Amino acid sequence: MREQGGNGVKPGNGKGGKTPRAQGTAGEAGQPAAAAGGAGEPAGRMSGEAQALGYQGRGVRAGWGRYLVAPRPLRLLAGGVPPIEASALFKLLEEDPDVEPVAQVRPSRSRGLGAIAEPHPACPPVAVVKMPQERARALAGNPQVVVEIDQPLSYTPTPPVGVGPVPVLDPMLAVTLEEPEYLTLRVVGSDGDAVAGAHVWAIGTGGPVHGVTSPDGRVTMTLAADTPETLQALYVRPVADYWPARTGTPQPADNGEAVVTVQALSDTFEGFPGKALTGWGTQAMRLNQIPPTYRGHGIKIALLDSGVNTAHPDLKDTVQHGHDFTGAGNGTWGLDGTGHGTWCAGIIAAADNNAGIAGIAAEAEVHALKLFPGGHLSDLLEAVDYCITHDIDIAQISLAYPVQSQLAAWKLADAHAAGTTVIAPAGDTAGPLTQLATLPGVLAVGAIAHTGTYPVSSPLTWVQPPWPGPYPAPFTPTGPGVDLVAPGAAVITTSLGDGYAAVDGTAIAAAHVTGLAALLLAHHDQLRTQAVPRTAARADPLYLLLRTACRPLPGADPRLGAGIADAPTALGIPASWQQAEQYTPAGPHQRG
Repeated sequence: MREQGGNGVKPGNGKGGKTPRAQGTAGEAGQPAAAAGGAGEPAGRMSGEAQALGYQGRGVRAGWGRYLVAPRPLRLLAGGVPPIEASALFKLLEEDPDVEPVAQVRPSRSRGLGAIAEPHPACPPVAVVKMPQERARALAGNPQVVVEIDQPLSYTPTPPVGVGPVPVLDPMLAVTLEEPEYLTLRVVGSDGDAVAGAHVWAIGTGGPVHGVTSPDGRVTMTLAADTPETLQALYVRPVADYWPARTGTPQPADNGEAVVTVQALSDTFEGFPGKALTGWGTQAMRLNQIPPTYRGHGIKIALLDSGVNTAHPDLKDTVQHGHDFTGAGNGTWGLDGTGHGTWCAGIIAAADNNAGIAGIAAEAEVHALKLFPGGHLSDLLEAVDYCITHDIDIAQISLAYPVQSQLAAWKLADAHAAGTTVIAPAGDTAGPLTQLATLPGVLAVGAIAHTGTYPVSSPLTWVQPPWPGPYPAPFTPTGPGVDLVAPGAAVITTSLGDGYAAVDGTAIAAAHVTGLAALLLAHHDQLRTQAVPRTAARADPLYLLLRTACRPLPGADPRLGAGIADAPTALGIPASWQQAEQYTPAGPHQRG
């Protein structure tokens, strides 16, 4: 069994806070934690969803799953139930012929100011094992232990078929064609160039069909349950340099090829990217009204995401630390598996080099902690330990998991107790918040959009309200539980390659708040001058400042939380606020 701790991986033999609400979730007062399955599942029983998840994992044999096993803390044991030491539990697991040990996640308290200040973590040592589902169910019936699925991490949990705010096609009901039909598209920019690597979705009665354009901008899509005439819409998302677009039913030319044109960012923003851009999100939060010397110097930020494209000219000098927790190899944290981490990193810390964009906290120290693709809940636990032992000031966790986890709640309680501020996107669900965003001590950030900040061809145009101005982004959760909102739609930021992309998502909004939080820690008089130890007393004032310094938005919409984070108010800086906000328009093709 290998042992994973906050200070790396070493061989081992397996021997061995937050507010009170943080410890008052499922599992207290002798009640079995959600660990044994879904929320509220009794010991020894796992929900159907948890059982299905148990079969997912890396290199798991048929009928087996990956699980997390930990001793139940003494304070949560029912009366008369004796505790079990982690070393004894792990030895039993190693000797069990039906259990295959994989790793141990042991919180390290040998380094880090927060780790030293809080030597008794809420989250116990955790064993990562493979075992049959029946063995896991039996073990979960033991009141001395906590058993959870080692869930795969994702960005937004996929709702069950036919349930939830997002319509999902049940493939068993799709009427398929005896011979599939094909649709060939060519994506070109408004500058006449072929757009390579663009993601294309064709939406029809049979559900979405996806393809990626080749170097010549072409993609051929196989339609199993639709014809080109029954398609309802096409969505195109270029990797960089062009706006996303939505069109109606494609109209193939005589050669059978349909052409979709996407607008170049340089058409919208004159001189971009050679000329620096002040985005609408920066203006909405009034970040452009604070002194230019406020750059977040000395603050450590961790992005728990998909890695960061450190080859980007705006990020190569600002993101120089990281770790890949997916086991892909050393140095791979500087390669972004999706582009998502790079989007957030640009908003937070893109270099202020008079070109492209500048990050909100351009001089902060950013750590790229790679957890996707391929990461699991056990990797998230280890990454949070990294934050504690490396004295990370702010951790933005952009990933989610589908089933409630008591172990994750305890681990984040440890981060809070160590003075780490945890910020999370509320989720792109248009429904409930993600499991992680609902945890106490986690600042949940929703997203707003603003009319006039994107071209008429944007997918946002199809769902914008009839009135001008800011509005809740169509994907932001309906709550309850959103703490505050920030710009999260049609935001220009760094992308894969060396270009820039227009992106959406509550993680984009969270990145704006993460950048502002870094400025507060570095420059706010109270937070900067007081020698606050790395405990919860360091994180709590920051949470309070961010929530109370929000500017209310029109309407009493629960999706907006306390409102939009306002930089001058949070920093205590007098600044003139123009009531009529002037955002950079989206060019001649904008919709008013």
